Amino acid sequence: MREVYFIDVKEAIIEKLETLLEQVGVDSLNGIVALKMHMGERNNKTFVKPLYVQKIVEAVKNHGGDPFVTDTTTIYKEERYKAMDYYRTAYAHGFLPSYLGCPVIIADGLKDEGVQVNERVEIAKSIYDSDAMLLVSHATGHGASSFGGAIKNVAMGCVTKKTKKYQHAVTKPVRNPDLCTECDKCRDACKHDAISEDHELIGENCIGCGSCIAVCESGALKSPEDMSEKLQKRLAEVAHAVLRNLPYSNFLFVNLLIDITPFCDCAEFAPKYISPDIGVLASKDIVAVDLATIDMIGKHLFKGDPTVQVHEAHRLGLGELEYEIVRV
Repeated sequence: MREVYFIDVKEAIIEKLETLLEQVGVDSLNGIVALKMHMGERNNKTFVKPLYVQKIVEAVKNHGGDPFVTDTTTIYKEERYKAMDYYRTAYAHGFLPSYLGCPVIIADGLKDEGVQVNERVEIAKSIYDSDAMLLVSHATGHGASSFGGAIKNVAMGCVTKKTKKYQHAVTKPVRNPDLCTECDKCRDACKHDAISEDHELIGENCIGCGSCIAVCESGALKSPEDMSEKLQKRLAEVAHAVLRNLPYSNFLFVNLLIDITPFCDCAEFAPKYISPDIGVLASKDIVAVDLATIDMIGKHLFKGDPTVQVHEAHRLGLGELEYEIVRV
């Protein structure tokens, strides 16, 4: 049974963060520590705020680690698609080195740089070159994967565009030409030239972002019925490849169950919250911390079954399903 440490939202979270990290083993994070997180798409309001990250950076430094805050660029063309744009977005959201007390480094660099560890997976260069990793994950729902936590943070966030595209290959839309009204809204929404003039999908250009589905009013474009299960299994597959092929094995996983929305922090807005704030969970076990997160929020509050990725990660040997909550 794995220990998952918990700060209740009713407690003083900021004041207790270092104690939480001490109990979970922050002193094992030696050398250069990649503090991996999602700094929020431009105009997103619910990303993990720099206030929490600054405290985590301080705790890592107090225990001998040399941290940098990091994330990777996106496959969809918004304000984090290129590293230079992501730096501007990160700084606009308050992730300034002068405030955090450490560098901010986009891990796949200016030219989408990675280290290939198998046929499908390339790990972002700066994450691969680190000595340890602390993942700060914002627990949310997700339109495609049902749930976003530590597993998704590793799988989608620690890799290059090539590996992101491999995971998103199962989210490409299905088109019913009989329902298409040729309104052109899908073509206007697509930034990847993946819809032809006669409204056919161009598969090699499509990244599976879902922008066309969101604007299709006739129902001609829909997500594949088995999308969520397939995507979640790919998330677990890639997370396994990343964590088993990094040249180090010192990992800590911190999940913030705060501002819990139906969508990940790639969304520019969230229309509602699916749960009240709960607190912070931390563990050395990625499976246990994500399952505990889902259990605390409530499995029934997610779209589809959010535990597919957790059970697949367990099957692959990434962690244990049995856990014990330890209050800090």
